[in-house]
Amino acid sequence: MIQNIEELIRTRKSIRTFTDSSIEPEIKQQIISYMHANNTGIFGNKVDFYWIDGNEGEYKNVKLGTYGIISGTKSFIAGKVKEGDKNYEDFGYCMEKVILYCTQLNIGTCWMGGTYKKTDFATAVDLKEDEILPAITPTGYFGEKKRTIDKLFRRMAGSEHRKPFDELFFSDSFSQSLTDKQQSTYGYFLEMVRLAPSASNKQPWRIVLIGNVFHFYLKRTPNYNNKVLQSDLQRVDMGICMSHFDLALSEKNVKHQWISANPGLATDEMTEYCAACELL
Repeated sequence: MIQNIEELIRTRKSIRTFTDSSIEPEIKQQIISYMHANNTGIFGNKVDFYWIDGNEGEYKNVKLGTYGIISGTKSFIAGKVKEGDKNYEDFGYCMEKVILYCTQLNIGTCWMGGTYKKTDFATAVDLKEDEILPAITPTGYFGEKKRTIDKLFRRMAGSEHRKPFDELFFSDSFSQSLTDKQQSTYGYFLEMVRLAPSASNKQPWRIVLIGNVFHFYLKRTPNYNNKVLQSDLQRVDMGICMSHFDLALSEKNVKHQWISANPGLATDEMTEYCAACELL
């Protein structure tokens, strides 16, 4: 069970340099048990998770390439999901929960959607034609000394800089900011969304609050090339932010349900409706 959601969200960082210490078997088993018990997303897609250890067992002879981005660990978590409606979103939702659970156990992780050799990991998870493998994460203990590549990735992504509240969250339409009352009532939950990680830190989520329903939209980044990345990572990002929202609401015992209820708001060509969360 994940606890202290805000602390975990604020603590989690992308780790690319690890120690060579193996994760203790009991901690490894806790993570494996959690990811197998929490593998169904909001929209009903099931994610099959794999603990891939290049040091031992069935994956020992499988090459796991990360182009030198990751050092100090040969342990990874990978997930695959079948082709289907909202499959990327459900993958992001489930994978982020696993990553936050690892954070709770002081295990380092790093969302990787493009900087790894997909054929290597596809072999490890026995990827079928009707399945996709959108992302992976290394796992291990934090390396004390950051390499140049760690600093480069953080600088390139602008990881310390996030869009302001008023650029992401709206009331009734995309032209109105949230009222003071709405911000005081729901600001905490929306801040957990704002702090979510995203590919290249693009933060593609937008939320419009209408009555008691939070409508989630994906605002795509121009020229973000999904063909090169081979995955629709901005849809994965939507699942990540929805997991933060869902976990924060649940921890505060706010009853809610996920629905599809497109309000038909006017949007630009780069913005598309995703889903809604209704407070009960």
